[in-house]
Parts: sequence; C-alpha cells; structure tokens
Amino acid sequence: MNYIVPNIYSQPTDTNLWNILLSSGIPRHYQKGEFVFEKNQPSNGLICLKKGKVKVSSFFSEGSEKIFGILVAPAIFGETETLDQGPRMVSATALSKVEVVAISGDRMKELIYAYPEIALYIIQSIGVKLRWTTLQAEDLSTQKIEYRLARLLLDFKHYGIFTSKNNDNCLMITHEELAHFIGTARSKVTTYLNEFAQKGLIHLKRGEITILDTAALNKYAHKS
Repeated sequence: MNYIVPNIYSQPTDTNLWNILLSSGIPRHYQKGEFVFEKNQPSNGLICLKKGKVKVSSFFSEGSEKIFGILVAPAIFGETETLDQGPRMVSATALSKVEVVAISGDRMKELIYAYPEIALYIIQSIGVKLRWTTLQAEDLSTQKIEYRLARLLLDFKHYGIFTSKNNDNCLMITHEELAHFIGTARSKVTTYLNEFAQKGLIHLKRGEITILDTAALNKYAHKS
C-alpha cells in the first residue's frame, strides 16, 4: 500500500539519513488543495514530506472519498511505487502549504545500496501502513458508526492520523475528514460528536477535538 508513514516512524533514527534523503531529490512546493500526486498517474519516486500537512486518499467514481492517512511533516510516502515502478495507488493532497522532496526510483536504489538502513526504514513504514488498513477494514465491516468514531478518537494514530496538538488528547481534524475515514456522512459524524460532547467525553472546537474522559469513551467504544 502507498500511505504516509506515521510520525513515530517517519524519520530515520539517524538524523543524517533523513538529511541524505532530503538532499537526494528535487524540491517541490504545493498550495493547499493541490495534488502532490494523483491515483493511477506514473510514479515520480519516493516523496519526503519536509513541511506541511497531507492527506492520502482514494476517490471513487460516484464522488465519494476514502481517507487512509493524514500527517504533518516529517514523513515519507510513495514507497511501494518506488520499489515496483507501478502507477500511483492513491492520491496525496496538500492540506496546507507543503514542501516535499521527490527522489527518483533509480536514485533510491543507489541510496539503498549505499545506506542499507534506508531499506529497513522503508520496510518498517510499509508494515505500519498495512496495520492501518487492516484496522480500518475491520472497523468498516464490524462496527457501528458511533463505535467506530469512538475507537478512532481513542486510538487515532493506529488509524493513520498524526495531527495531535501538543499532546495525544487533542486531535486536529475536521468532521468531514473524520467522515471520510470511517466511511459515513459528515452530518452523522457531527451528530455523534455532539452526543459525545454533551456526555462530557470530548470538547469540540473548530478543527479540534479534545478528549476529556478517556475511560468513559473507552467503555462507549467497546459496547459492540
């Protein structure tokens, strides 16, 4: 799969490796709403997210969207196509002003031979992303919307969301983005979030959700 690496895995332990990646490609800039790349288009290699916030998603013919990951820098994406040289499997869209470095497949092969740690880094990131998709798929098939939403709020990093503010209890995300994650309408997400807020489980602010009662939300999440 081709999703963004979570922040805890996004940058190699050796800072020098991250700097090597950043110096090995072509710098590019995108404005909010622009595609960094689009599904089914030819790959331009590994993308290092240097600054900004990006969502990785798939758009369907009827107009719906499924979000697989939302991250802020530093992060990488495009590993799969870099290795198999196939077309893009998903789309990546800038959610803010974004700075990236694009590293061609041929250049990445040279780097992997020179720095084997980079190969381990890429393998690790792909494994993490497979866990995201497995968890999301399980919830889509077995959980009611309100339970899926509660589970996501409690464990959002394991769902591929890495936009916490200062601490893990404050999530920077819109209702619409949450809806695209759990496969439902924005209005339903708003209804359930308001219900959680009225019960004192969370606090709502424009673009922010703060978890107030983790224990109570956890009980709610496991009603099913």
